[in-house]
Amino acid sequence: MKIRIVIPFVLCIVMTIGSAGAVWGNAIFGPSGYSTITGSKAGMLASLDEAAALLYEAAYTNNRQAGFLRLQQFNNIAKKAPATGAGTPAGWAAINESVAHIERALVNGEAGSGWLMASSRIKLSTDALVRPEHALWLQYESVLLHDWTRVQQSWKRTTEDGALAASAAMDSLNEHLNRIEVAASMQYGNSAVDEALIRAKYTGLLLDGITYAGANGERVDRSLEALRSKLVQLFDEGRETADMPVVAPTATTNPISWALFLGTIICAVLTYTGWRKYQRSPYGTKPLH
Repeated sequence: MKIRIVIPFVLCIVMTIGSAGAVWGNAIFGPSGYSTITGSKAGMLASLDEAAALLYEAAYTNNRQAGFLRLQQFNNIAKKAPATGAGTPAGWAAINESVAHIERALVNGEAGSGWLMASSRIKLSTDALVRPEHALWLQYESVLLHDWTRVQQSWKRTTEDGALAASAAMDSLNEHLNRIEVAASMQYGNSAVDEALIRAKYTGLLLDGITYAGANGERVDRSLEALRSKLVQLFDEGRETADMPVVAPTATTNPISWALFLGTIICAVLTYTGWRKYQRSPYGTKPLH
C-alpha cells in the first residue's frame, strides 16, 4: 500500500521542481532563448529614468542648486547603465553630450532655460529605454507634421513675406526635432534622425536664401516634400522598433511548464488519495482462504 503513496509523492516533487525550473528559465531567457533585462538591470534603468525626471524638474523650476545635485545623481547611474545592454552607442553618446552641456550651463550660472532643452532631451531618451512600446517621443509625430504644415502654408503665401514666415515656422520644427533627437538615437540609432535633421537644415538654408538673396522656389518645394518624407520615415522606424522592446517580454504561454504544473496537481491528488486509503487500511486487505 505504501507504494501507492511513495511513487506519486516522488513524482509530485520531481514535477514541482521541473515546473519551477521552467518558470525561472523563462524569466531569464525570453522567447527563442533571447536574454532579457531583468532584476537589478531593469531597476537601474528605472532609477535612471527617475533621476532624469528630477533633473528636468530642476531645470523647469530654475533651481540651480538642485540641478547640480540631480545632474550628479543622474551621471552616477548613467555611467553604469550602458552595461545593461539597453539603448545604442549613439544614444549614450548623445546623452553624454547633453550632460556636458548642462554641466557647462550650471557652472556658468545660466538660468534653467539655458539647460531645459538638454534636460528634456535626456528625459525623453530615458523614457524610451524603459517604455519603448509607448515612448513619449513618438507622440511628437503630430507636432512635427503640424510644424511642417505651417511651414508649407507660410511658403505658399502670395505675399512677399511668405519665405520669411516659413523660415520662422522652421524654427519651431527644428526645436521639436532637436528635442527628440537623443531619444530616437537611443531607441534605434541615429541614421534616420540625422537624415531628418540634415534635410530640415537644408530647407531652412533655402528659405533664408530666398529671404535675403533670392533663390529658386522649386528647390524649396522639393526640399519641403523630402523633409516631410523623412519625418514620416523617422516615426515609422520608431514604431517598428517599439514592437521589439529593449526589455524582451516573458513568453505568455509555455507548454512545458503547463504540462509539468498539471502533472504536479495530478500527482498531488494521487498522493493524497493513497494516503487517505492507507490511513483507513494501513496493512492492506489480505485475501481469504
